[in-house]
Amino acid sequence: MEIVIGIIIGLAIGFFVGKLMEAKSAGEEKTQLVAKAQVLAANIEQIKLHHASEVQSMKSQMENERLYAAKLRAESDQQWAQKLESLKQEMQRMTIEQQKVAAEQLAAKQSALQENNRLQMDELLKPIKEQFADFKKSVEESKTQNEVNKKELQNTFEATMKLFQQEQQQAVLNLKEQTEKIGSDAANLTKALKGDSKMQGDWGEMVLETILENSGLRKDEEFFIQENTKDEEGKNYRPDVIVRFPEGRSVVIDSKVSLTAYSDALAAEDEAEQERLMKAHALSVRKHIDELAAKDYSKLVDDAIGFVLMFIPNETSYIAAMKQQPDLSRYAYQKKIIIISPSNLLMALQLAYNLWQYDRQNKNVEKIVKTAADLYDKVAGFEDTFLGIGDLITRLSGTFDKARKQLYDGSGNVMRRVESLKGLGVTPKKQIKSLEES
Repeated sequence: MEIVIGIIIGLAIGFFVGKLMEAKSAGEEKTQLVAKAQVLAANIEQIKLHHASEVQSMKSQMENERLYAAKLRAESDQQWAQKLESLKQEMQRMTIEQQKVAAEQLAAKQSALQENNRLQMDELLKPIKEQFADFKKSVEESKTQNEVNKKELQNTFEATMKLFQQEQQQAVLNLKEQTEKIGSDAANLTKALKGDSKMQGDWGEMVLETILENSGLRKDEEFFIQENTKDEEGKNYRPDVIVRFPEGRSVVIDSKVSLTAYSDALAAEDEAEQERLMKAHALSVRKHIDELAAKDYSKLVDDAIGFVLMFIPNETSYIAAMKQQPDLSRYAYQKKIIIISPSNLLMALQLAYNLWQYDRQNKNVEKIVKTAADLYDKVAGFEDTFLGIGDLITRLSGTFDKARKQLYDGSGNVMRRVESLKGLGVTPKKQIKSLEES
């Protein structure tokens, strides 16, 4: 606007200046024109001032309007922000509420499913648990009874051995006539062995080993032949046989053959000579008792019962010695020696065999109890694992449903958004079957 006014003023001044140039000769007219020009210039200046005032007023009004508009816009933005925040909070509250309700429903379903699984598993395992309980009870009762029986057998072992001498005395009386009627086979045997101590010893050991092998005991497990032992000075001893018992106890059996005097007595025709030779036979047996006692095998062998069994392999020579010296058995017992014949040895070995049978039965019972307990623990562990699998399946099912909803449900689900890419020019090689079917 100021430029336009300036142009007008310039044109006016130019016009008057032109007139003045044309009327140089007219002085009055020039003076008048100058005066008019001055008046006009003054008017123009007033117009400029007035216009500047109006322009300033308009600027102030426009600034006020701009500030007011900015204020209205700020208030509007604040109101929208507050409404948006309220809406977000409401949506979050609703989402949390929905999640809470869904979680409660899922927890209720899981709890019901777990309880159902537990009841089914308890029902399934109930017969097994009852059977195991009954089985364990019967096994423990059997084990207790076996322990009592085994203890009674062990307690009566030494008492049984003490009774042997009474049985031996009775055997002397019962077989008195049989001793006087020894057959030709016994006579021939004694003649064959007469005078050969080494052969007699080998024969006695052979008889002992044969009886052991026929007793049911296992060689090198429950009885040992010629097992080497050492005394405190390191001297080696080899008892003929060591019989082991359960719980680590053992007994030494040593064969002693006295046939020379006995065979001579059988061959003697004079009764006095026969009596003398029978006494010599009994003294030979007593000598064997002293020799065996001196070796003290019961201390050389670990966990020995305290007595050594002196085995006389010939029943009739044994009876003859007992008949000649009735106190021979007591004499041996005082030296911790028990004289034993083949028939009595079989009784003792049968007792050992029975003890081993009871021991194996007890060990089998213990093994059965342990196996049953282990099996019960495994079933209980399987139940825990089974219920854990149920929990995992329940959680997996809930996670699967949630993922499926995100994938397929709602207008903005993942599958539809992926399918919308085809509208933007994407040309895939495969198609999503679920969208084709829908």
